[in-house]
Amino acid sequence: MVLLVTDVFLLLTQILLWILVGLAARFVILKALPKAFLGGLVLALLVVVTAMTFFSGSPQPGLLGEVWQLISVLFNPLGLILVFLSVVWSDAEKKGLTATSKLLLRIAMISLLIMSLPLISNFMMQRSELEAISVTRPEVPGLPVGAQRVVVLMAKDTTRLGLKAPVAIKPGNPKAPDRNAIIQPPEPISGGNINLLADQVQLTERGDRILEAARVFRSIGANYLVVSADQYPGRSKKDGESWESISEAAKVKAVLRDRLGIPDGAILVDYQSPTVQASAANVRRLLEKSNINPGGQLTIVTSALQTSRTALTFKREFDPLAQNFTIISRPTDFYTVPPKAALEGRLQGADLVERNFSVADIIPTTEALDTSSKVMTEALTSLYYFLRGWIRPLRAA
Repeated sequence: MVLLVTDVFLLLTQILLWILVGLAARFVILKALPKAFLGGLVLALLVVVTAMTFFSGSPQPGLLGEVWQLISVLFNPLGLILVFLSVVWSDAEKKGLTATSKLLLRIAMISLLIMSLPLISNFMMQRSELEAISVTRPEVPGLPVGAQRVVVLMAKDTTRLGLKAPVAIKPGNPKAPDRNAIIQPPEPISGGNINLLADQVQLTERGDRILEAARVFRSIGANYLVVSADQYPGRSKKDGESWESISEAAKVKAVLRDRLGIPDGAILVDYQSPTVQASAANVRRLLEKSNINPGGQLTIVTSALQTSRTALTFKREFDPLAQNFTIISRPTDFYTVPPKAALEGRLQGADLVERNFSVADIIPTTEALDTSSKVMTEALTSLYYFLRGWIRPLRAA
């Protein structure tokens, strides 16, 4: 098999990145971190991995991804700052602030300040979202004869865990408060309030994916809407329940059907996809099992921040099914509006919506730190996908 020049270049890039990761890890392990701190970190990592293996069963292929997620926390702004401060603390306890400790302290404080500025976080997010816009194609190609149009909703983390409609509510039997308890138990919730809470749909900041998916489904005349999500973290299965019935995908399906009017027969559900890679593989198997021919194309609704990685992952998964398989991205969950420079010449006057600089942009906030962390975490995740061979190239063209 003859490799294309681009394939050879991507393979060499992948190898060089692995070498770079190895050299960086070697420097951190042998040079930057004190031995005592490193030993404690390794011990903590082993304990956590063992605990994950205990609760998840025997090690599975996904364990590597879980370990990567754990380690990647150290490379987001807050995690990296905490590592630096831990090193400084460890040194200060033993021999006072050394030159290295002072340097790490300066880096930590400056990084915390920069990443907490709305001016910086908005710029980082805006650039990432512009990339999502650049890979979006407004037109929807025609379908070959016998094909059916499919929309995929990346529904993970679009809703919050909430109470479900109870079969029966038992009469209250309040207990006398324990006056010796340090933390008193909460007041019992009335049956009426339980029913009130069970009727609500709790959407997260990613919940507009659901609304956008319903709109796209109707606007392009799709035949099927695939909901891909996972179980709620920490949600245990009770007697009479199945994992499918208590998954987030089941709740999103109910919202689409009961609140947004999508026909039940048009909704397909992927109940167990914790990652984008798992979603791509499970959606492909679901369509094959249902004998649905997507006609060499899929329309995917996801967050603007994840659009590039999602499009590349699905394309790599579906390319063997059809030559030049087309992924039509429909990004949503935008945090920012495009910069004025990207809109000038297209929009003018009242049509040009822009966000101007304000004093609040240079005041550190936790929201800005969270936004910066999201952008950096997505960049790390994309790098991980590239190193695993799940996407090529690293970013969508």
